Amino acid sequence: MKFKGKSFIAIVLAPEQPFDSWFAELDRIIERSPGFFIDRPIILDVRGSNIPIEDLEQVLAGLAERSIRVMGIDGISGTRLKEGMPPSFGGGRLTTDVDVPEPAAQAGKADEAAGGNNPQVKEKNGPSGDAPSASEANGHSFAKSLDELERESARQGDSSIVISDHVRSGQSILHPDGDVTVIGSVSSGAEIIAGGSIHIYGTLRGRALAGVAGKDNARIFCTKLDAELVSINGLYKVADDFDGTLRNSPAQIRFENETLVFEGLS
Repeated sequence: MKFKGKSFIAIVLAPEQPFDSWFAELDRIIERSPGFFIDRPIILDVRGSNIPIEDLEQVLAGLAERSIRVMGIDGISGTRLKEGMPPSFGGGRLTTDVDVPEPAAQAGKADEAAGGNNPQVKEKNGPSGDAPSASEANGHSFAKSLDELERESARQGDSSIVISDHVRSGQSILHPDGDVTVIGSVSSGAEIIAGGSIHIYGTLRGRALAGVAGKDNARIFCTKLDAELVSINGLYKVADDFDGTLRNSPAQIRFENETLVFEGLS
């Protein structure tokens, strides 16, 4: 028998009093990017807080209501934890801060300044580590990429947008008002979030979340399926749960009877 080690990067949440305000901030993040916490390892950091076990139960219950699954608790003895709580966890090292979606109020002002119904594009440092700079990734600036997206959206004049470039690792594109079409590939560590359907004319290696506006008739199409996670109307599957026969093949994903159906594209 061989034992192997792996290193993972987790998101660390440190609850603060009053909890109502802390949860309100989490809700703003989730509203801005509905898939931000999906299938990401979460550590709860309570070091130095001397949090009562009853308050910890309240925090865990609030996180569970938001589908945020805690894999461990740092800063509390395992003997204090009740049955069913995540295990005591320690020994981690701090790494680069994760860039969370900006509050909705600020994003709304940005939308108005940009001229209305434009996608929100952000560089983020996710679980895969630091995002590469735009110049390293494809030879032009991130600002230029955003300008191109805005011009494309303005030309279309409707709720769908077309992105004529690859979506690189660390980039998150949010368009909650309609469909998103990518004329290129979506890299591992990248994220597409759409209110409607998602069309990828290339390889889907990152995360695709369709129907976030409550549309269970939304679909995900891609020329080559190699995704980390796919979701439609809040229902998601990770790579390990995909139909193996469709991996690296053209595929569509749809919502039917409270499950995700994977089908090949001929």
